[in-house]
Amino acid sequence: MSFIKRVALLIMLGCATSVAQAQLLPVPNSRNPDWVLEKAAVPKPDASVLPLITDRMPNAAQKSISSSGNRHYCWDAQQQLAYEWVSQPGRVAPDQRVTVREERTGTAYTYRRRAK
Repeated sequence: MSFIKRVALLIMLGCATSVAQAQLLPVPNSRNPDWVLEKAAVPKPDASVLPLITDRMPNAAQKSISSSGNRHYCWDAQQQLAYEWVSQPGRVAPDQRVTVREERTGTAYTYRRRAK
């Protein structure tokens, strides 16, 4: 994917929804008109392990996308959200499901695209 296309995609992956454009990625605990929350998995506290409050991607100062085949990962450092999804071949946009991990709490959310 060319640099210009990747930058354009990063801009479009902003979590704000506009009237003319569909919301590409859901945001936990927000209104997500194009996505339905399927489940939220809250980690169970383990008394033997001290909670670590660290940034798992300390060098990612802003949104970034990495891909492996048709599996894509996006890190939103500002909101501390890690996204993972599978796309159709030759595309980057999420197909039907997106997993969002809220790094501050460890909660993992699974969203599916709302039927039109």
